[in-house]
Amino acid sequence: MHAAERKHLLVVDDEPVILQILKAVFEEEPWRITLVGTGAEAQRVLESERVDLLLTDKNLPDVNGLELLRIAKAREPLSEVIILTGYGSLETALTAMELDAFDYVLKPLNNVFDIRKKVRQAFAKQDVALENRRLIIELREKNTALEEALEESQSLQAELIQSEKLAGIGTLAAGIAHEISSPLFGIMGLAEAIGDEQDLALSQSYARDIVEYCRSVRDIVVELSSYSRSANNEYLTTVELSRVVQDAMRLVERSSDVRSVRFEQDIEPNLLLNARTNEVQQVFVNLVRNAAEAAGERGEGGVVRVAAGRAGTQVWATVSDNGVGIEAAKQKLIFDPFYTTKPPGKGTGLGLNIVYRIVTKYRGTITVDSEPGRGATFELRFPIET
Repeated sequence: MHAAERKHLLVVDDEPVILQILKAVFEEEPWRITLVGTGAEAQRVLESERVDLLLTDKNLPDVNGLELLRIAKAREPLSEVIILTGYGSLETALTAMELDAFDYVLKPLNNVFDIRKKVRQAFAKQDVALENRRLIIELREKNTALEEALEESQSLQAELIQSEKLAGIGTLAAGIAHEISSPLFGIMGLAEAIGDEQDLALSQSYARDIVEYCRSVRDIVVELSSYSRSANNEYLTTVELSRVVQDAMRLVERSSDVRSVRFEQDIEPNLLLNARTNEVQQVFVNLVRNAAEAAGERGEGGVVRVAAGRAGTQVWATVSDNGVGIEAAKQKLIFDPFYTTKPPGKGTGLGLNIVYRIVTKYRGTITVDSEPGRGATFELRFPIET
């Protein structure tokens, strides 16, 4: 049933005179009108055609008006029904209203034009109901589209986070290769020495040193593989912030391009967040790496400092450097995707945007305080789960 279509009014009465009167009342209206004299005829019309409004006598010789009301509502819940009767009672009136009749009118019709007014009101009510139904359907469709778009956006965001993480590994790779090469050379030398060594105690000492070197290599590989792993494979868990920050700082410290930078930390113990460990680690790897690169531009004397603690119902953390700083105009843009202050080929412009996405995902905030020539401080705040 559509409000824009021509309305169909079905009139049912077993008195021909009443039918003639009602035909005359409605003949100038724009509706399509069908007049029948029995309930059986009315039932056939209801079951074969769209009927917007049923105007029916209650006391018909075959199928009574209340039964036609039930049939009309079963076919189209938004159809309207007006009951006419010459033998009214409170009980039948209440029954008609319980069956969702629009109105209940007594015969004889003292004012036939009052019937026309009621029919117009019924159609007006129906138009409102039809529009509401249309809007609900449209809203559901839009909600479904939004849910699908949100799901796609979340999937793309997860892929973007992982892609940026893998891009960052390239920056760390040279330093980590250097870190691994040192114990490998030691392992190789000690292994060759064992082959020529006759002293058992000394050979055992060499073997213990080899084990320690292997543990160092293992720790480096574990840290890197843990960082490169996709966060999609992790569940939300209780993250100990101090441990995650320390792991992130160790990864960045091993980068060959920040050898001249000194790293400091002041982190309260037992700072807990409800998050994915891998994502929190990515936040601090990005921030510490950026800070180290900025501090490294000073040459000697570069310092990166990470601090964290509690403040009321929040956990806070700061990543500071004494590098070149960030101009005020650029501070408004640094969290935008693809914006970077680094030279071409030195950055994707997604690192800080990824940081912002992850922080806000966990209902946190991130701000920057910086002046050119005086370094920069990024401050993060997360709500404490209660």
